[in-house]
Amino acid sequence: MTKIAAKPVLFKAPVSIGSDEYTAHLSQCEWVPTQPTASFVDLDGKATPFGGSSTWALNLAGAQDWETVNSLSAFLIAHEGEEITVSADMAGGTWEAVVIAAAVNIGGQINSPALWSKTLQSHEPTFTASGA
Repeated sequence: MTKIAAKPVLFKAPVSIGSDEYTAHLSQCEWVPTQPTASFVDLDGKATPFGGSSTWALNLAGAQDWETVNSLSAFLIAHEGEEITVSADMAGGTWEAVVIAAAVNIGGQINSPALWSKTLQSHEPTFTASGA
């Protein structure tokens, strides 16, 4: 049996797009795999499961910022539909993938922070261990 060491919660995970760091703009950075699955049940009632290769998405959430030059909000709108490279430094190393930029929300409710949340299409992320 393989032991898996418990890691602390996600804390201080610098996120960069190209050479620009956007950590202060974000509250979420999460790559999510979705594996296609199906099953076939024959006339004897035996089920045979099938699974394909996962597709990936990158969930980002953050604060709208329209004052800072090249803020993440403005960057994602300006580069909508383009491939961009996102990297996130997490415990043990860095995850990186090419994703498709998408526009984010503009505005929101009164007396509330102006936030956005977006799921970006992603290639499978790759991991580089710290010190590698």
